[in-house]
Amino acid sequence: MRPFTSYLLLILYCFETFIQVYGWGPVGHNIIVRLAQSQLIDSTSEWIRSLTSWNFNGNLSAIASWADDILYPDTNPTDYRNWQWSRELHYVIIPDWSCEYKAERDCIDDRCIVGAIKNYTKRLETELDNIQQKEAFYFLIHFMGDIHQPLHAGFRSDRGGNSILGYFMNETSQTNLHTLWDSGLIMMRLQRDFQQNISHYYDHIYQLMLNQSSLNDDDNNIEQWIKQNINLLCTQLYFDEHNATMNSSVNFNLGEIYYQKNIPIMEQNLAHGGRRLAALLNRLAKNRSQKPSNNKEKFYPSTMALIIVLCVERVLAIAKSIII
Repeated sequence: MRPFTSYLLLILYCFETFIQVYGWGPVGHNIIVRLAQSQLIDSTSEWIRSLTSWNFNGNLSAIASWADDILYPDTNPTDYRNWQWSRELHYVIIPDWSCEYKAERDCIDDRCIVGAIKNYTKRLETELDNIQQKEAFYFLIHFMGDIHQPLHAGFRSDRGGNSILGYFMNETSQTNLHTLWDSGLIMMRLQRDFQQNISHYYDHIYQLMLNQSSLNDDDNNIEQWIKQNINLLCTQLYFDEHNATMNSSVNFNLGEIYYQKNIPIMEQNLAHGGRRLAALLNRLAKNRSQKPSNNKEKFYPSTMALIIVLCVERVLAIAKSIII
């Protein structure tokens, strides 16, 4: 097990509390896990409760953005450097306009989101101690959201759209193509059509999920999800309203045409993400080993003291950021 892995997981009781204070995290991840949670069978929900802090009672929204939060000093000030190894697991990068996924080229040693989902799925099927199970579970929940954001399968030169800058809907602040797909489109949809009511928007995506066809082989094929994303990049997402290819050398200016064309794609992907995550979790819960674990999580006095110290550090760091 990597150094500091259990260290941060042990303070999740503190860490998750502050996630709750500051909200559920990115809207897309929140919607996907809520959709998934609506489709879980009772035994799956019971298993999930054993992998999350008692005060959240299995609420996946509280941990959906954990794999992002551990990477940055503002959300993980004491330990973020020790998690930088996980950055490349959030995406897959392909050569510009190759328009196909090749695992031997694009996911060497499984160091990409495809390999990460497979790895953490496998780890959850193995009899690991409680801390390692939690780590695998928290990563898997997040990566199953990431893989349904098309720009998490991106071109190498522009870093998955991060280097393609421009403006959206006449806003004065500049954005980039990746951020537009991470949050820009969904926040515009919330503002324009749902009065920023996330619950009403969730109901809309929930109905889309129910209207989707039954699960098929593609819903269990991670490589196929990436191929679908790459096809979207090469046929639609990288083209502006004049059908010109967007790139890092020229700022884009996107408006109503791009918005109307791509909102349906974004929303169907959210629905797919929730449905597929639920299917995966139900399968894992059904197939997991029934053998009782001999590696139950224990909290010794010294460990509890460490947790208290780290929680205090986190409180002070957050308070300082608020004051500044």
